[in-house]
Amino acid sequence: MIYSILFFIGVLLTIGRWFSVYDNNFIMINKTFHYSVSNVSLSLLLYLGVGRLWLITGTKFSRIIILGLFIIISNFICETVMGFMNTTDIMDAIYGTMGTSIAFIFLYLTNKYGLIPINS
Repeated sequence: MIYSILFFIGVLLTIGRWFSVYDNNFIMINKTFHYSVSNVSLSLLLYLGVGRLWLITGTKFSRIIILGLFIIISNFICETVMGFMNTTDIMDAIYGTMGTSIAFIFLYLTNKYGLIPINS
């Protein structure tokens, strides 16, 4: 249930950001958040989707942690070093880290309390 809610929030944030392409007056919460929301939602959706799949298939949690660190490091590299592909903005990387952190908390709690082994 919580997975579905988090995934739905990520999708709504993405749709809200895309909606502003057609309506310049549409701003979610504030301008800083509005321009960085795609990093929050995409990091959240990527880590939730892949991380949950890996949890269900029995992948070691250490690999899921490595995936989260990879997403965070990729955000910072993309937002600082790769200025030729993207406008450099450290706030985007910070917001991407927030999305990854939210997903990590969910995945950690799911791994610790939410997985029930199926006995045949």
